[in-house]
Amino acid sequence: MQMFFLFLFSLPVIAAQYYSIEKNAVASVTALASVWLLAFCLGPLFASLKEGKVRTSVGLTVLTALSLYFYAQLLSYYLQGRYFNQQFYFHLNFVTLIETWSVYYPLVFLFLFWILSVWLGFLYYRNRLPMVRYSYPVLAVLLLIAAALDPGIRSTAIAAFESRNTPAIASLDFIDWEKMSLSEAALNNANIQAAAGKNLVFVFMEGLEKIYTEASIFPGLTPNLTRLNSEGWQPHRLTEVQGSAWTMGGIVSSLCGTPLLYDSGLNGNDIMFTRFLNSAVCLPDVLSKAAYSQVFMGGASIDFAGKGEFLRNHSFDVALGKDQLESELPDASYMGSWGLYDESLLALAVGQFERLAEQQKPFNLTMLTVDTHHPTGESSPTCPPYTQIDNTILHAVHCTDFLIGKFIDQIKQHPSYEETLVVLVSDHLAMRNDAYSLFPPDYPRRLYLNILNAGQIESSGALVTPMDIAPTVLELMNVEHDASFLAGRSVIDKESELLEREQKGVHRLSRRQLISFINSNFLSPQETDLFYSLETRGSSGIDFSDHIVDIEETISGLEFTSVGNDPFFMLPPVSVPDGKDARLYVNFESEEASVITLYYSTELNGNFSEEKTISRPTVSGENQIVFRLGKGMTIGRLRLDPGISAGRYLIRSIEIRS
Repeated sequence: MQMFFLFLFSLPVIAAQYYSIEKNAVASVTALASVWLLAFCLGPLFASLKEGKVRTSVGLTVLTALSLYFYAQLLSYYLQGRYFNQQFYFHLNFVTLIETWSVYYPLVFLFLFWILSVWLGFLYYRNRLPMVRYSYPVLAVLLLIAAALDPGIRSTAIAAFESRNTPAIASLDFIDWEKMSLSEAALNNANIQAAAGKNLVFVFMEGLEKIYTEASIFPGLTPNLTRLNSEGWQPHRLTEVQGSAWTMGGIVSSLCGTPLLYDSGLNGNDIMFTRFLNSAVCLPDVLSKAAYSQVFMGGASIDFAGKGEFLRNHSFDVALGKDQLESELPDASYMGSWGLYDESLLALAVGQFERLAEQQKPFNLTMLTVDTHHPTGESSPTCPPYTQIDNTILHAVHCTDFLIGKFIDQIKQHPSYEETLVVLVSDHLAMRNDAYSLFPPDYPRRLYLNILNAGQIESSGALVTPMDIAPTVLELMNVEHDASFLAGRSVIDKESELLEREQKGVHRLSRRQLISFINSNFLSPQETDLFYSLETRGSSGIDFSDHIVDIEETISGLEFTSVGNDPFFMLPPVSVPDGKDARLYVNFESEEASVITLYYSTELNGNFSEEKTISRPTVSGENQIVFRLGKGMTIGRLRLDPGISAGRYLIRSIEIRS
């Protein structure tokens, strides 16, 4: 029996090590040693169980769990060349299986055939086991050694141990924002203003990184991107960071100025269906404030990996994927495994560009190609092949280059092109694919970025990350705005430093941990502690100054008229537990622009004063204001001065929550 399971379990392990990007002989040997030791333990373990239902149920359960682990490991290495990581868990979801069935169904059938062999083998051997008995402590020790020899389990255990020795983040009070190159202002983007600039065409190119444009490595592979390089601006060093290494990670990082890092377990892409980063202001949110029309087009399903949910939550008017665009094809059956070929997508995008330009208002057309998707790629059938090397991925890259060049040449004919910024960018570095063996091992991997119609700009040698793309693009579009991005900044005419720096040592927090904490707890609405709500408590307990009259509670909220120059009201006493970060959220309408001011008292000084205030400018109409309540600020009562202008006010909501 041991030899049978050693053979079966070795198959996915050997395949996983074959597909590994990091070719490591020691890891391969220890992985096989782990399987050998595990197979050796299975016989005595099952033999020690009573024959019948107990042995059968325990055996099938254990073997099924092991089979799932080994095959999942194989899938992770096959798809990305690495052991389980954040991007693997991100896609560990039933939606992923449904949306990728047409691409990866052979892998599903292979798994079913393999696990059926495991089950049948066990059912055959279960009552033919030799009566060699080992004590349970000995088997337990051997199984622990087997787990320790598994390179993936070993690295995960080490990372978990280091994580346990890293202090947990309790609040934002101790963060040195400047030292960590993070913007605290990004947590207070609720009421941003923006004025329109140029139009935008933003093209995410699936896994099409800079190495493919290197003529010394792949001669003649991307003649159109090479031609367009001479017309645009490119940074010298655009580097992928953790949280941007897959499609949704790249899109989120590039549009929102923060990587797709979050505090989460194995919830797969459910993270995108729980309003992740819904409180973050992203590039399309800024453009929405400037009255842009915004359309997203992609060849694959819009539901894959929560893409549609994210786009709709961040101000795109229309999000079009395979299902929405299929009806616009001359032949609905002209599809690749992922959906629309790039040929069809970019042809439809030309028409979409022309329709948006005819609206006589600024627009943003964002696209995502798919033909170059790993591991094999799938060229549009009408594309010319790459003649230098017969390789499926290289054929697909050559094809997408041809189609991008054709698309740019077509929109150049439209009068609106001169007032349009065009961004061509990798969504992430190429994952393990059929061309990977052709990559020089010492080549510094870089993302591709070329921005057309950007004007004359000199590129410095400064490091750029995907988080810098949104603020940089907004500056090049000449969009005036007051939004801030958590981990990104414009790099035009600015020297940038390494943004993904790590604080070494187990007693110091890394920048990545802080971003994950902020993304999850401050930029993503979750279940929070609600300490006060105007909606549930009404005006009960609120004290109004003499300069506030005609107070009414309506279905819309709390209405009143301000007279004189000192209108204010006092909230009821609110108790916030020690150690909780709380914020005061105020949504209200006013007739004129003014300033809203929060007065607070502290334990040391229970009186209000001008030194203990926070003010925010307001506009005529709707305002959404956020006040961060630091330690000691919720001692006693809070006073709000809604504005110095007389007139009618409508307080739609007031909340104090963590």
